Amino acid sequence: MGMPIEQSKQTAASPPDVKNEYYEARDFSELYDEYFDRVNRYLRYRVHNPWDADDLTTTVFLKALEKFDQYSRTSPFASWIFRIAHNAFIDFLRKNRELPMDQGEMFLGETDDTWQPEQQALSNEEVELLKDRLELLTQDQKDVLTLRYFADLKINQVAEVLGKTESSVKMISYRALQRLQKMYKEGHRDER
Repeated sequence: MGMPIEQSKQTAASPPDVKNEYYEARDFSELYDEYFDRVNRYLRYRVHNPWDADDLTTTVFLKALEKFDQYSRTSPFASWIFRIAHNAFIDFLRKNRELPMDQGEMFLGETDDTWQPEQQALSNEEVELLKDRLELLTQDQKDVLTLRYFADLKINQVAEVLGKTESSVKMISYRALQRLQKMYKEGHRDER
């Protein structure tokens, strides 16, 4: 982004004295470059319209820039930015009453012209099967798996974003993956 960032906002917190404590020393522009694609991918998965996801991503980073002086730098930036992204997504749903994006659109991505038609059909079928089964998970399970695998967050960061304990996030993730595995083994849809 070509916007200048005031240096005073970037150095609001001072590094901790203890060497083992976490401290984020990078400025906003470096963090923006690192996290923009991850936040956008997360929001594209959650929101039906890709343009809305792009707008939400911009909103997330504008809010983050405005509040960057409040970021303590003693916890990972990923937790902080994805908390903002998750809250922006929830606000978006409340305002628009929109259903989340069709996951098949996210999984399919760009098609490869070198694939054989049979392989393309099988891949599309597998994506549809996964999409159907993901829809059978609880909202908590979808939230955890989305943050974990689409946003590439660690368990402790997912816990911080969702306001849950790490053990709760681990259990939700474990149960969601077990449920998906069971659905695949049984070869039919699981009932809630």
